[in-house]
Amino acid sequence: MDNFLAYAQENNGGTSTISFILQIAAVVGLWMMFTKMNEDGWKAIIPFYNQYTLCSKTMGDPWYWVRLFVVIIPVVGWVAYLYFKYQIGKAVARSFGQPESWAWGYMLIEPVFYCITGFGQYSYFGVQGSGDTRTGDARSAKTVDFDVTKTAEPAEPVVTAAPAEPKAQAEPAAPAAAPAEPKDVEFEITPTDDASE
Repeated sequence: MDNFLAYAQENNGGTSTISFILQIAAVVGLWMMFTKMNEDGWKAIIPFYNQYTLCSKTMGDPWYWVRLFVVIIPVVGWVAYLYFKYQIGKAVARSFGQPESWAWGYMLIEPVFYCITGFGQYSYFGVQGSGDTRTGDARSAKTVDFDVTKTAEPAEPVVTAAPAEPKAQAEPAAPAAAPAEPKDVEFEITPTDDASE
């Protein structure tokens, strides 16, 4: 037991450093997101108040974040926590014109998605994306418009071979022969005696 405690104390620095970096990334990403929402960036630094501001600007319900405290209930609380966190992520995604699938990113790797949204070219469209006037594909995902140009016709037409019939026995494969040139088929029409009558 003493060895385990000594190991935990010696190796604790790595996880706390990573945790600190992720917290800084979340604050910086939220700061940039708040700036896009015409809020003061310093609100991202204050715990609980940052969630209050985020929920008020994306969901329209500033007290929704309080539901995250359901996590203190064993087992059922974790399921409910993940559901509420997903709902907050979905509202953030809609508010910034992103597809709803981004809610999984906001739920699972929040600091990364906060930074992508804060530093990316995403615009704030209001509570639940109410100001998003884009339509069709542009609304469901970020799209890029390309000019379509016609290319030159291929020099030779593409020839496709008919499917081969299955063989009863396996035979060694014969080398591929060069395609034969099409032969002209001639028909000879001769009048019959019945036609003259």
